[in-house]
Amino acid sequence: MATIYAISDIHGYYNQMIDSLKNVDLKNEENKIIFLGDYVDGGNDSCRVLYYIKELHENHADQVITLLGNHDEIFLHWLYSQVDDFRLLFQEPDICTFKSFLTVEEYREIFDTFQPLTYSYEKVSEALKEAIKKKHGDLLKWLLNISKQLRYFETDQQIFVHAGILEEAEDLWKHGTPKEYFTQKYPAETGYFYKDIIVGHISSVEIANKKEYLGKVYWDGESHFYIDGTVEKSGNIPVLKYDTETKRYSSFEKDTIYGEWREIYVDV
Repeated sequence: MATIYAISDIHGYYNQMIDSLKNVDLKNEENKIIFLGDYVDGGNDSCRVLYYIKELHENHADQVITLLGNHDEIFLHWLYSQVDDFRLLFQEPDICTFKSFLTVEEYREIFDTFQPLTYSYEKVSEALKEAIKKKHGDLLKWLLNISKQLRYFETDQQIFVHAGILEEAEDLWKHGTPKEYFTQKYPAETGYFYKDIIVGHISSVEIANKKEYLGKVYWDGESHFYIDGTVEKSGNIPVLKYDTETKRYSSFEKDTIYGEWREIYVDV
């Protein structure tokens, strides 16, 4: 019996990610976990999150699937594009992401060196990029490799994707979906599709329009499972679990008093 897990929108919250991953069993080599992207931007540990997932991926190459989200694409675009968006240097959550790759001393040294100069924003941005690339070359090589792969993972039963697909294309969705849809689609869709679609990107609270879904998985009663738990507000990163034998979906909720996890079915 194999199990498929899915987790999304970690957004630099390392401790919450580790806590949620306690519910994932990779000792059974038939089991898989799909990371749906948005590893960075939000919490203070984006770099640490990436290193952990990279190591997990390398240790369980056939079991760990890594997809990119729109925030990961923005980060890579900033690092490698010739067109620089200086606004990222002064806005959250991007600045938290940059800081996570450098020590406080390294970060301050760059600003102290270049900020007084003419065109300082451009020079600071370029210096930050070079410092991050030099210090984390292997990590960025791994992340760039992911960026060259498909933005979705498909099984006989499901489509796992960060933001969604062009559902009106039906069984031609792989060819009909614009590339940006996979990581940027908005608004969310609900209703029937011929495969189950497991998605992050948009808060489950927003789609359900019910506050009680904060930090939880939302199933629309048809074919869509939304698993972005808005970790910055809920403190929780939901994990969706699919049993390939029973074909049932479940997730995990943490007892607020005792701090213990309990598994609950979400497809009811």
